[in-house]
Amino acid sequence: MSNFLDYLDWRGDLTFQAAPFCEVDNLIFSMLAFADYSGIVPDDPLDGPVRLSRCGEAFFEMYPEGLDYGVIIPQKINDLLHKASASERFGEVYVTGYRNEVDEEAGKQFAAVTFLLPDNSLFIAFRGTDDTLVGWREDFQLSFTTPVPSQKSAVRYVEEMSRLYRGDIRLGGHSKGGNLAVFAAAFSSPDVKKRIITAYSNDGPGFTEEILAREEYTSMEKRIVTFVPQSSIVGMLLAINGSYRVIKSTSPMLLQHDPGSWQVIGPRFETMPGLSEEGKRNSRRFREWLKNMDHEDRRVFTDTLFHVLEATGAQTLRDLTEDTFKSVSAMVRTVRELKPEQRSEMMRFICLLFLNNPEKK
Repeated sequence: MSNFLDYLDWRGDLTFQAAPFCEVDNLIFSMLAFADYSGIVPDDPLDGPVRLSRCGEAFFEMYPEGLDYGVIIPQKINDLLHKASASERFGEVYVTGYRNEVDEEAGKQFAAVTFLLPDNSLFIAFRGTDDTLVGWREDFQLSFTTPVPSQKSAVRYVEEMSRLYRGDIRLGGHSKGGNLAVFAAAFSSPDVKKRIITAYSNDGPGFTEEILAREEYTSMEKRIVTFVPQSSIVGMLLAINGSYRVIKSTSPMLLQHDPGSWQVIGPRFETMPGLSEEGKRNSRRFREWLKNMDHEDRRVFTDTLFHVLEATGAQTLRDLTEDTFKSVSAMVRTVRELKPEQRSEMMRFICLLFLNNPEKK
């Protein structure tokens, strides 16, 4: 059983000149976007890029034990940064333009970073949803609002980086970061789109049918690569194009969203012919659930859900888990205040997301 860390052990001594860019490199760059480069990589690219090897040294000087990224971001990020920055393959890559923006008033959680490869190509990586409730609310808004604030920021970021650096462009991200990568690829200017080789979505949520039908999206469809684990939940939310590839994961259900469980063989992922029966069931249930709700229903549901969560006083998922009794008590009190149909819808969603009911619909 091998994952992206094992890939670094095996291929880390091969430069990009010796072994060309591959799909596993995409995942590594996408996951490196979760690392905190504050005080290490300037947000203004004109202040100069920093070698990833130096980023790793500086990061672990500041945080010898690494950082706790919360309850949802894989803790392997510390190990990944340590191994990647020390490797010949990734250590000489330059890092620039680190942005990390959380705006509660605007409802935005956005982070991105650009990697400059030895062949002068760019890999622009977008961070997925972090531990903040602001970030999770924005994820839910994808089902009824386009563009959300972070999607607008993603397009602006790609336009900015493309003006400063020449060369081919790859975009990528994990979770919401994958959605941002695809959205930015589709809605960037025509001159930028000509330079984009591939936009990778690593188990990122899809889009509404309206977005998939737009010419901006369809014109880039052949350059979009979507990876989902065999029982994907997050990656099968909303609609995606039909060309997704299914990766073998060693974890169950929601835990498959952690790419540390995705199996790697050489420079490629270990793939499966299609979603597992569990994955097909998950996809069918979520699509049926969303199909029965129009955009206004989805907006009301999202407002209600986060009203319940925010009643606890929490700002992050970590806050919710640190005092479980207090959080649950506050949520129960708030749910009791809802109308009967809202309570029913809330419970139905929780069951869809967290319970593996084998009964087929």
